[in-house]
Amino acid sequence: MFWLLAGMCVFCSVSAQRLSLSGSVLDEQGIGLSDAYLIAVDPETSEVLAATASDADGKYLLPSVPLRFMLNVTHIGYASLNIPVGGEADLDAIRTIRMQVAATQIEDVVVTADAPRIEREVGKFVMRNVAASPFAKGSSTYNFLRFMPMVDVRPEGGITILGKTDASIRIDGRSVGSNQMAEQMLKGIPASEIARIEIIPVTGSAYAAENRSGVINVVLKKRPDDGVRLIATAEDRQGYYNSPNGVLFMNYAGKRVDLTAGVSASYNQLRQESDQAYDYFQTGLATRSEFRESTRPLYAGGYVNLNYRIADRHRLGAQISLSGTDYRHNSSSVSTYGRIGSGLVDSVYTAGVRTKSPTANLNWGANLNYVFGTDDSGSHLSVDLDFLDNANERSIYSLYRRDYGASSVVTDDFLQQPETDTRVYGGRAEYVHCFNPDNTLQIGLSAYRGKVDNDFFYGRRSGESYVSDPGRSNRFVYKDYNLAGYVSFRRVWSEKVETEIGARVEKYHARGIQRTTSETVERDEFDVFPSLSLLYMPSDDHELALDFSSSIARPYYGQLNPFITYTSPSTYVQNNPYLRSSKGYELMFTYTLLDDYMLTADYLYDDDLWTEFILPVGDMTRKYMDNYGDSHALDVSLLVSKSLFRSYWNLSAEATMSYVRTRGTVSGQRIDIDDVSYGVTVKSNLALSKKHSWYLDLKYQYSGKSRAAAFEIGSTHEMEIYLMKQFRRASLSVGVYNVLMPRVTYGNTFPDYRFSIANKRYVTGVVTFSYIFGNQRARRVEKRQNENIEKRMQ
Repeated sequence: MFWLLAGMCVFCSVSAQRLSLSGSVLDEQGIGLSDAYLIAVDPETSEVLAATASDADGKYLLPSVPLRFMLNVTHIGYASLNIPVGGEADLDAIRTIRMQVAATQIEDVVVTADAPRIEREVGKFVMRNVAASPFAKGSSTYNFLRFMPMVDVRPEGGITILGKTDASIRIDGRSVGSNQMAEQMLKGIPASEIARIEIIPVTGSAYAAENRSGVINVVLKKRPDDGVRLIATAEDRQGYYNSPNGVLFMNYAGKRVDLTAGVSASYNQLRQESDQAYDYFQTGLATRSEFRESTRPLYAGGYVNLNYRIADRHRLGAQISLSGTDYRHNSSSVSTYGRIGSGLVDSVYTAGVRTKSPTANLNWGANLNYVFGTDDSGSHLSVDLDFLDNANERSIYSLYRRDYGASSVVTDDFLQQPETDTRVYGGRAEYVHCFNPDNTLQIGLSAYRGKVDNDFFYGRRSGESYVSDPGRSNRFVYKDYNLAGYVSFRRVWSEKVETEIGARVEKYHARGIQRTTSETVERDEFDVFPSLSLLYMPSDDHELALDFSSSIARPYYGQLNPFITYTSPSTYVQNNPYLRSSKGYELMFTYTLLDDYMLTADYLYDDDLWTEFILPVGDMTRKYMDNYGDSHALDVSLLVSKSLFRSYWNLSAEATMSYVRTRGTVSGQRIDIDDVSYGVTVKSNLALSKKHSWYLDLKYQYSGKSRAAAFEIGSTHEMEIYLMKQFRRASLSVGVYNVLMPRVTYGNTFPDYRFSIANKRYVTGVVTFSYIFGNQRARRVEKRQNENIEKRMQ
């Protein structure tokens, strides 16, 4: 009896012992495989004991497993593995797992898995298994984002999260320069190359405190050694003018070297028509202007991204981007002057403004990065060095005339030449330490130093040349630097609770001087930015999250230039070197039900906000940046995302309500706003024929009338419709946008001034064709886990 009891105690002790395992999942060439699913199962009861997925480098952490279990390893396109583990001697065999390409590999992509869903993680939303989506086959990443809930891709450019301003676009966690460059890259990257998409509406301490609009991070797959692949995308838009553009994307994967590169070119011609009315109550003057403008920028750019695996734990990377823009803009206006309410015209002025780039404006940047994996648990040290150089020069020729019946007299003929050179150096060092699968520490330091040289020439015509006006020509040099440190700690308390807490400190200093007047502006700031994320999952069907972040809005370099740029006989633009930074706090609550329904409530408080105002100066109107006051805002949205009729119809709908309370003053004008507005967005994807891969996509968006500090904007309706055909190696899309929005109106009324502006929009058709050259290593996908198991793996 004694021996029986002792044996039972030993058995119970061994059975109760649980370990945390770490290792790597590799392909046939020894390259890490991302997003491999690893599930530990009880061999007797088939109970799932633990589950995880490999990271971007193929590393995995399997938390809390017993000494006896069956390990199931799966990956799209690879043969599944079932590895029995019966004791400590078997554990070494699963620390390095090699997978073989499935024998059923075919060249085309055949997807039988369920469409991917957006899932909640602490501090972010994540979509995995993008290749399983019916939208991914033959489509670009840019087009794929159009179908995602929470994300709004505007046809004219710009990508936003939950109605905010343009989000920061990152690829593999790194910035690629301007958002224009990032969007061009996304148009060339196939959606099937995506490992996952991370949506971060409220950024934590690891991100710059100036980020208020969130981050979209596209993480690409680690591809095996399969040579070179090329993807070409051509697009043509027809509105008032024709606007062609094209992107060529190249991807090379070797045993130690990964290379991605792309080139793009566009000729985006734009026609703008606006009717503007300005009433000056103090003088009784009324001005009415009709503007007709055409913009014809010719853009070309390219980038190269290189990653070299020095050793198993050492990786060196480099990125360089170069773009140039030849800018052309022509504007004509007719302005009539009279008295308010009289209907009689006192005088008529016409203006012609011609803008061009004397030479192509160049923008180039470079990044050098190094990553050192300090252990097998995912801890690593990364170092980044960045450089950015931008040259922007334009010549603005203006000719104003006063009309007298059939004749006219030249009243002004002048040249404005703004030339801006921007140069920024930056660096960042970050260390991530994984104590165990449940505890991760992240610490980092970052710094940048910038210089902006604004040289402005204003000259009046004298004979065949223009003579400088010393009172208006000027030079403004602005220098600044930013030093930052941050720390965050993430902890998984249980299967139901995860938290991440962080803090960031920034020291910012800037000094600007006007060379002509010797006038200086200086700012010195030190701020602390705390952050907190909490995720609570009471069951597989319910998720609750709370995210808190603090931020600061510092004026951009271009908004600090104090020079005056005249746009018509009655209007001009002037920026403000004395703009103050605005501190903000954001608290977002999210509730997710069954992965199909999501409720968000986002509260924002901003102190000392600034924006661009349209205000009178005498009998002229000035567009001017200025601080004005404080604001409380509450945005509530309900999002529903459903897959219906055996995934033939994928539908998402979002209803929003926004409340804004603003109190402040600008140029003696009181600002008191209490405004409630509403909006609805519907995205629909209908599979007309899955067999022949025909899809019909529709997006409808309604924005109700709303009021901001600078103006009130009327309600708008927008609609986009696309018909898409997918081929084995290509996709063709034909669509139209701006269907329901011929005009957009906005304006404002102050005690001594009133204005209204109506902008005309043109219905625009677009045709996009993409083709994949080279080796297309796509494979048949089978659904190997149910939804509940996938949820446990996060």
